[in-house]
Amino acid sequence: MKIRYLGIAMLVTVLMSTTITSCREEWDAHYATLPADKSDLNLYDFIKSQSDLSTFTKMLETSGYDSILSKPQTFTVWAPSNDALSGLNTSDPLLAMEIVKNHITRFSYTTSGIARSTMLMLNSKLIPFEKLADGYYFNEKKIIKTDLAAANGILHVIGEYAPYKKNIWEYINTAKGLDSLKMYINSLTRREFDMDASYKDGVFKDSIFKTTNPVLTRLASLDAEDSLYTALLPDNQAWTMAYNKIFPFFNTTSTDGGVRQQRTSTMWTLIKDLFFRNKIKVPSTLNPLESTSETKFYNPDYLFSGSQPVVMSNGLSYVISSWQIPDTVSWFKPIRIEAENSFGRTVSNLGTSVNSGLGTGMTVSNNYYLVLRDAALSQLSRLYVTYSIPGTLSARYNIYCTFVPKSILDPNDKKPYQVKFYLTYTNSSGQQVANAAIGAANNVLKPSDPAAVFTTDPTKIHKMLVVKDFAFPYSNAVFSANTVTELIKQIKVSLRIESVNTKEKDDILIDCIILEPVLQ
Repeated sequence: MKIRYLGIAMLVTVLMSTTITSCREEWDAHYATLPADKSDLNLYDFIKSQSDLSTFTKMLETSGYDSILSKPQTFTVWAPSNDALSGLNTSDPLLAMEIVKNHITRFSYTTSGIARSTMLMLNSKLIPFEKLADGYYFNEKKIIKTDLAAANGILHVIGEYAPYKKNIWEYINTAKGLDSLKMYINSLTRREFDMDASYKDGVFKDSIFKTTNPVLTRLASLDAEDSLYTALLPDNQAWTMAYNKIFPFFNTTSTDGGVRQQRTSTMWTLIKDLFFRNKIKVPSTLNPLESTSETKFYNPDYLFSGSQPVVMSNGLSYVISSWQIPDTVSWFKPIRIEAENSFGRTVSNLGTSVNSGLGTGMTVSNNYYLVLRDAALSQLSRLYVTYSIPGTLSARYNIYCTFVPKSILDPNDKKPYQVKFYLTYTNSSGQQVANAAIGAANNVLKPSDPAAVFTTDPTKIHKMLVVKDFAFPYSNAVFSANTVTELIKQIKVSLRIESVNTKEKDDILIDCIILEPVLQ
């Protein structure tokens, strides 16, 4: 029994020893063992003792980091030599702070075992520390003295200082000529009560507030150092050009906010496709190029025309002086309503089913179409379906309805459909026009007018022109920076499709409704 206990004790001792050794190895690997010949001086005094670092020493004193590096905390410093800092105003506290924090990180990092690492500096910037063929480099600046050990960390000396690189968010807020963009983006900043931070275990502790901006949360984390983006930044000239181009598309009724809302929709639309993921140096290599709002730009070189990239700490910025983003690609897009979707659809006197077009030999959009079946008992009733149409702008559209022929179900059925169309919209006087009949001659007619009857081609899928170059006076799309999706408010747009035939019970097969933009 004693032998058994002794064996267990020895096993525990071995395991504890192994665990401690393993932890120590991991600790040493992360925090690099200090050289044996380290100085007894703290990092500040050690740097001060180096004659070729007197300029950087003055910057430490100006910024207040002399006291930081004197504390019993561990740091690594990549100190620029006097030659590297020549010509700089060392007495400028802002410049001193900017440079100092860009050259110091917490914990000890020697060159031992370094192939390439990314250092988190005191200013939260991420800077590479790496070994190349001819030596060691910090932010692509060669290290001329390595692994000088002080009592509380490691000193490396570099022959050039590492310039502070702004992130895209900082650049927007400091660069000249971006006043309009900066003013709008900053107007979106909100100070909000942080419920989670204010309560702990269901008990209120303190009122904690956080600052948020929808550009950062919805479009791109432009202030994050661990993300890479490419930004198109319109200067004041390009901003004015874009604003004047987009503004007429969002004519808004007074009920929906009038000119104020029109401006809001315009400016959010202006910026929503300015940001892209990753560094884009050669746009032509990406086809399509997709914005963070998921708009696809094909052959995208034109977006960057006349602009050169500015290197940021988290990507690239292109300042543009002219507006190249096409309206029909970004905001004035085609609108497609798939007939099989039930959202926004109302029906009367009928049954519905959704059929697949796969294997039929006919190409159906989204692979599905809607079958309408008259279920009314009275021959006086009419088969009809109405679709709400979201996102129409105060602009011109060609409106189409695509029908599927009956032969997709019965090859011997060659009968066409005879239908009428009724459009609901808001006219230029701000009045709702309900179920206005559309004529084949592109006129708004009385429903009784024979010209209001359309006949389909029974031999094929028929994309029928319902109305050409129809102008909506008001937009029913309200875009807001503080909502994930567009808000459809008082301006209602809908298209009603009605069968003319009441004597014979007949099916109608519909593929989709399409509104194609008409450019002026």
